[in-house]
Amino acid sequence: MRAVSSIGAVPMEQVQRILIIKPSSIGDVVNALPFLSSLRQRYPDRHIAWLVEEEAAELLLGHPLLDRVIVSGRRRWGREVRTPFRGAKVLREMTALIADLRQGRYDLVVDLQGLLKSALTVVCTGARYRVGLAGGREGSDRALTHVVPLPPGPLHAVDRYLEAARFLGADPLSKAFVFPSRPEDGARAEALLAEAAVTPNNPVIALNPQARWRTKLWEEERFARVGEVLAQRHGARILVIGSSSDLPLARRLVSHMNPAPFVAAGRTDLKVLIALLRRINLLVTVDSGPMHLAAALGTPLVALFGPTDPRLIGPYGGDPPTGQAGGVVLRVPLPCSPCSKRRCQIEADRLCMRSISVEEVTEAASALLATSSACRTGRDLS
Repeated sequence: MRAVSSIGAVPMEQVQRILIIKPSSIGDVVNALPFLSSLRQRYPDRHIAWLVEEEAAELLLGHPLLDRVIVSGRRRWGREVRTPFRGAKVLREMTALIADLRQGRYDLVVDLQGLLKSALTVVCTGARYRVGLAGGREGSDRALTHVVPLPPGPLHAVDRYLEAARFLGADPLSKAFVFPSRPEDGARAEALLAEAAVTPNNPVIALNPQARWRTKLWEEERFARVGEVLAQRHGARILVIGSSSDLPLARRLVSHMNPAPFVAAGRTDLKVLIALLRRINLLVTVDSGPMHLAAALGTPLVALFGPTDPRLIGPYGGDPPTGQAGGVVLRVPLPCSPCSKRRCQIEADRLCMRSISVEEVTEAASALLATSSACRTGRDLS
């Protein structure tokens, strides 16, 4: 199939059931939330579902603006299919997902991923109207009936997705990041802070040293030094956040730092992490899912960038947009950066990240603590 139109409008009066396809990653799903908000605001009575992969599913399960969340195990299937005797189980789950997509009888599918894997899902739905953004890769536009044109020049992912909302008649009145929550999330975050011996007079600073791409990483010894300086300079309590797979790195930071930080890595799911990020005063982070969460929540942050382009996927504030007002992006302009590569191609490995100094990070963090409203006595528990 080839795209039929990039100009003609989708007849939304004929659309009752909508499926959004944005399966991963955490940061990508966060950046697509204003698209959902705009779509729901314009079409309050339509059925809206979202297909997401397991890694980011917690960001959508229980979401007040969604009628349904469909969870795909694609990444896990890729691992399990190579395991003896797991192939039949994977095949059953894949077959069940395809049947689920067909039975959803969606009138409109919006592919915000623009890759072959998402295009295959689009085809599986059998939807009459299939919309995606211009510039899709791997031939994904062949599965579409309508291609959304994009303005020239660099465009942040949030604004790219909002172009799709405009194309569907949902011109965004705001750029709202709405997250689901449970009654216990705040209490669990508060319990972690109490365990960390945080007092109302302590600024709370979280370190997020981990990212999926090796090229995005900053030396852990530098992260440790930043934590030490900020703890001593501001009397701050330092937390190290992350998933359970990040625990070895978090524990190494403990061994490098005096005073030792509190290890929150592996102690939160995504909903509790959101509640925790609402309560801290500052996040120091590499380009990662927690960075996007903090930016959307309006939490002040210092973000370290090297191989990726902050104009396209940098911190993006909520409504009203905080943009750079609540966050600082640090990067060193080099001829090779941004390269958007998972492996460094030059002999001086990760020069773009190693060129960011401890002093730059601590000074940026101190300036934010001094000027941000989050530096007030006590923490915002709302």
